[in-house]
Amino acid sequence: MARTADELAIGRAPGAAAARRPRSRWGDDLVTVAAGTWLIIGLFVDGWAHNNLGQLETFFTPWHALLYSGFAACAGWLAWQVIRHQERGYPLARAVPVGYGLGVIGAAVFALGGVSDGVWHTLLGIEVSIDALLSPPHLVMFTGATLVLTTPLRAAWSAPGPAAVGLRRFLPVLLALVLTTLLVAFFFQYWGAFSTVMWTPEGARWAAVDDVAFFVQSTGVAEVLVTNLILLFPLLLATRRWRLPFGTATVLFTAVAVGISAMAAFEGAWLIVPAALGGAVADLLAARLRLGPSSPAATLRWWAVLVPVVLWSLFFATLAVTSGIGWPATLWGGTVMFAALTGLTLSLLAVPPVVGAGERPAAG
Repeated sequence: MARTADELAIGRAPGAAAARRPRSRWGDDLVTVAAGTWLIIGLFVDGWAHNNLGQLETFFTPWHALLYSGFAACAGWLAWQVIRHQERGYPLARAVPVGYGLGVIGAAVFALGGVSDGVWHTLLGIEVSIDALLSPPHLVMFTGATLVLTTPLRAAWSAPGPAAVGLRRFLPVLLALVLTTLLVAFFFQYWGAFSTVMWTPEGARWAAVDDVAFFVQSTGVAEVLVTNLILLFPLLLATRRWRLPFGTATVLFTAVAVGISAMAAFEGAWLIVPAALGGAVADLLAARLRLGPSSPAATLRWWAVLVPVVLWSLFFATLAVTSGIGWPATLWGGTVMFAALTGLTLSLLAVPPVVGAGERPAAG
């Protein structure tokens, strides 16, 4: 049977090694993301406690219990995938489903980070502020969690199937993308745009009094640019394999805005609105352009430029209506344009220019 243009563009025929290993089912991947959701909820609740309840004096807290029980659910489920395939006759070396190998490694890495985190807290105390995000044991746990949460994405990426799928079929992949993006956004929450006061008149007054205008302005710009990269990257990655079902960007953008706003006790909850609207526009454009693996590179680049323009224009419009903007139009207008340029740069990395026929890249 003839293959579609999207299928030809993917070039994803499974290798011989992969074919000898079991593949996870849709329901298996959905349970994997359910356990991952438990882990991420625990992470954000723990982060909220650190940000809003003052300095915590002990490692043994309800918030840590929620976080580590979520990890236990992830690790237990991944272990069960291996065990049940062994019971079906697969040898241990081939009992790990395709795409789940790095997840199993990630669970071991997270466990190592968790043990070292307990020792770290016992010897050096509980971190506060940005120290908690840059603590070496926490970064080890971040690495392990990333490998665990992206498991359904890897499993589905290599599975035979068309690029155009419905939202139900795409659900495990979508949730894996959302959870992983939330994890990254959590560790960059000090540059999270959806909880900012840097752009408001309050931020401008604080900068004027303390003579730190450059610091406040540059931090505000960095918040927008870093958040823009965090939001766009998973979508551009997914378009290498699938046409994004309608709602993908809306769910992703809204989830990140809610998560980051929660870290500040929802003081800037109104900024969730432009995130949701920006995601909806991104979905409409993706559907209109039929964005997917067979899309022309120019189409992808236009989408990667237009989405940041819409998203951050809505962001600043919302700020203007709700709290006001404390800085000149040159600054926020240039930031919107800069975000569009970072989107263009990401698209060039996601789909680099094609080398012309008969030409080869320069050696070395």
